Amino acid sequence: MKMNVTETVKQACGHWPRILPALGVKVIKNRHQSCPVCGGSDRFRFDDKEGRGTWFCNQCGAGDGLKLVEKVFGVSASEAAGKVNAVTGNLPPVAPEVIAAAEAETEADRKAAAALAVRLMEKTRPASGNAYLTHKGFPGHECVMLTATHKTGGVTFRAGDMVVPLYDNAGALVNVQLINSDGLKRTLKGGAVKGTCHIIGGQKQAGKRLWIAEGYATALTVHHLTGETVMVALSPVNLLSLVSLARQKHPACQIVLAADRDLNGNGQSKAAAAADACEGIVALPPVFGDWNDAFMQKGEEATRKAIYDAIRPPADSPFTTMSEAEFTAMSTSEKAMRVHEHYGEALAVDANGQLLSRYEAGIWKIIPPSDFARDVAGLFQRLRAPFSSGKIASVVETLKLIIPQQDAPARRLIGFRNGVLDTATGTFSPHHKSHWLRTLCDVDFTPPVEGETLETHAPHFWRWLDRAASGKPEKRDVILAALFMVLANRYDWQLFLEVTGPGGSGKSILAEIATMLAGEDNATSATIETLESPRERAALIGFSLIRLPDQEKWSGDGAGLKAITGGDAVSVDPKYKDAYSTHIPAVILAVNNNPMRFTDRSGGVSRRRVILHFPEQIAPDERDPQLKNKIARELAVIVRQLMQKFSDPMTARALLQSQQNSDEALSIKREADPTFDFCGYLEALPEPEGMYIGNASIIPRQPRLYLYHAYLAYMEAHGYKNTLSLTMFGKGLSAMLKEYGLNYEKRRKNQGIQTNLTLREESNADWLPKCDDPITK
Repeated sequence: MKMNVTETVKQACGHWPRILPALGVKVIKNRHQSCPVCGGSDRFRFDDKEGRGTWFCNQCGAGDGLKLVEKVFGVSASEAAGKVNAVTGNLPPVAPEVIAAAEAETEADRKAAAALAVRLMEKTRPASGNAYLTHKGFPGHECVMLTATHKTGGVTFRAGDMVVPLYDNAGALVNVQLINSDGLKRTLKGGAVKGTCHIIGGQKQAGKRLWIAEGYATALTVHHLTGETVMVALSPVNLLSLVSLARQKHPACQIVLAADRDLNGNGQSKAAAAADACEGIVALPPVFGDWNDAFMQKGEEATRKAIYDAIRPPADSPFTTMSEAEFTAMSTSEKAMRVHEHYGEALAVDANGQLLSRYEAGIWKIIPPSDFARDVAGLFQRLRAPFSSGKIASVVETLKLIIPQQDAPARRLIGFRNGVLDTATGTFSPHHKSHWLRTLCDVDFTPPVEGETLETHAPHFWRWLDRAASGKPEKRDVILAALFMVLANRYDWQLFLEVTGPGGSGKSILAEIATMLAGEDNATSATIETLESPRERAALIGFSLIRLPDQEKWSGDGAGLKAITGGDAVSVDPKYKDAYSTHIPAVILAVNNNPMRFTDRSGGVSRRRVILHFPEQIAPDERDPQLKNKIARELAVIVRQLMQKFSDPMTARALLQSQQNSDEALSIKREADPTFDFCGYLEALPEPEGMYIGNASIIPRQPRLYLYHAYLAYMEAHGYKNTLSLTMFGKGLSAMLKEYGLNYEKRRKNQGIQTNLTLREESNADWLPKCDDPITK
């Protein structure tokens, strides 16, 4: 397969200007244009160096023709090679002299562009008040501006537009970048870009520190904040060649790359590679975008502090600088503070003062007490300081009194690997410990591409979804709402999900997708007994998704389930530790062939229970064992579409609440609970002029007159042995009828308690004894 790719690249050399359009990828050599990958309007250029189809995009990076085909179609290198082969067929390879002639033509273009740059600079004037720089926050900065119209790269630049002269390593003017008031940027056609730069000189740290930024506005911002020299690289693609030249020229200088923080990580990765090449460091802004975006959003002083914080070397652990004598002489509180400093002041304790968490990779992760105690003991050992289990416990308990208490994360925030989305404002920002997030979705967030849909961009997920929903759009929406509840960790909706259906109907795939959305490390499997037992609940701490597989044989009142989903504090009694109370902020997902049976008649479970039934059993020969992995590759699309569909999260909640009393949910509950099924045979009258409640001592039974007698007749007709007492029947009646949308009323009369309920007509045919049937006494 590797040879196939290699041969394809060799065969395509020199043909890329024809191959790419034949594949539907429009490219124009040496012209700025829309990127065929990300859709950016002016960030892409196809230069086809050495006939290899080379290109670069400020957002997507750079590569050759085959890499462009990979990115456009979202396929592997071998699949891209297949597409290219279909177009090239038996095209003869382009002769080396033809490629050499094209390169010579390119060199001539560079010289022509350099000469044009000189002529343009002769017709410029320095002035302040440039429209572009005013928009960037620098209205008073003097820059070079055009005095006449000039067209390049399909854009007409006018007098007053900004000119940025670009110089090569020898200091010769070789090109210019033109920037209009809308921020459109172009260099001269055929002009050199690689290895060129513009320098904004500064006096501070001269000869000691040199900054390199991608764009002019970013470089100007860094210069304004620091007073130091900044090189403008124009694009992340140019960083690597520029740092090499800078290091040669300034061997003793600290090089800092004022990188862009891009959603796709391209700016960060390019800057990191460049920093590695020159032994420099990377300074990322505290917002997505560049340092000018931070300057405009955060203000001058906050951004100046942020930029110096970004280049400040990390503090050494006090356990690398202290002596054993110094540490031993400290009080317990001082030792606890040194431990806190060792962890970068990234520790917090829960509201009950029991559970320690550490901020790592965007989230607060609970640290098992035994693990943390061993880590602290390791710090003592590093200094060869004496310790005992009691001393370690004393330091840990004192630490809990010093560090901050963990806040609840704002419900509007959803964490992703590359940042945090505020669903209320739509803004996406970098991770910060003050967000107090406990979970992350295990994908990078990127905005939806134009025309993106689940059906076209996540076909494997869509086919599973459509089949699970039996092709019904309304049910598809409910399933998506359930997945959004997991993604957004909306445990505060006080609902739990129960998926039922025969084996092989797709239930386990929903559980796998939910796990992917919550993150593998944030999900755990348990039994409903785990929720009910204070001792076993300790295993659930720190997880945001609790899966309950195969629970249909369980029967109980679900007190623990109600408490956890209701947002109540529950008791936790871990082994060998003191018991405590805490909240378990997790979404609960039960997956069963048959629905669970609850003895609770108060409505506490039914108010929280959302049943999703998958009725169709997929034939064995139609099942795809790789479906989970295929859907995993579509996860980014699924997340984007869920976020877009439920930009107002309450829409998802409303869908789930509507599902609670849907015909499908009621049907499932009727199959699982005979008392609930009996209530389905009742209808309500406007006034309490219907059946009487009755009691077990009235003989003979009169199921058409007494409600309790009708219930007993129903149970007997269906062969059920365990009937409810009159008291329990009466207590649960109101809540069960409410699920059917019926209002239960009653009044006391001389003959007993009369209700507004009467039996439906189908009761006669289904189970009600005939008038001449003997009644069991």
